[in-house]
Amino acid sequence: MQLSIFHALRSYLPFGSRERDEEAAKIQAEKDHGYVRGDISARGPCPAMNALANQGYLPRDGKNISIARAEAALMTALHMDSVLAHTLASQLKPFLHAKTNTFDLVDMRRHGVVERDVSFTRLDFRHGDNYTFQPSMFAAMQADAARVNGDDGATTVRSLAATYRRREREEKSDSPPSAGLSWRLYFVSLVQTVSFLHTADVGGRLDRDVLAEFYTLERFPDVVLENQSTRHLTGLVANTLQLAYYLWFGGVK
Repeated sequence: MQLSIFHALRSYLPFGSRERDEEAAKIQAEKDHGYVRGDISARGPCPAMNALANQGYLPRDGKNISIARAEAALMTALHMDSVLAHTLASQLKPFLHAKTNTFDLVDMRRHGVVERDVSFTRLDFRHGDNYTFQPSMFAAMQADAARVNGDDGATTVRSLAATYRRREREEKSDSPPSAGLSWRLYFVSLVQTVSFLHTADVGGRLDRDVLAEFYTLERFPDVVLENQSTRHLTGLVANTLQLAYYLWFGGVK
């Protein structure tokens, strides 16, 4: 999701905090956060948002989601501080329906807002399906991790950089070729690349099983949900800058 200085600074102010706190109280009162995978027809291309719905932190039908609810889900389920949660949730405003001031997960399929080409696990928009998980693409991502980090195959920022480089090469050789990313979407792509690594907060190394549970089942593993460590915007920015270093100067192939 796109980050901006304006949104980051705005996050420190109590805009919408009452609505967010009310939604957080609802989430805590519901208590039913067992995993039930929703139908793909009611899901979008973001595995994190899909997982929050599959585990009941967002409406399980994936519909009528307010920005306050999304922000509360990020804080309650994933232990993000208010700055990070507000910064990320604010990027969903373009999807809001005028009459209800809510959005559905399927709205996130709209190309060029937060969904973009060069996804690691989804086809590009021009291929006609930018939201369905592709097992072969995920297998290639895990192969990159094994190549970069050895037999344990843990995913790190460096292995994510290798996957990013491979996907760029694939985009250039694809037919029809990708139109490329705008500078805004390029930055979005960097943030999205490291977002689960940052959210998991497991020491910078994602085990294969943790990664597989998140992507293939669209479920947040217990190791993530039960980790009470607060996730901060500064940490996400640091991971993004580390990825940029590997891509620009690190010689990753």
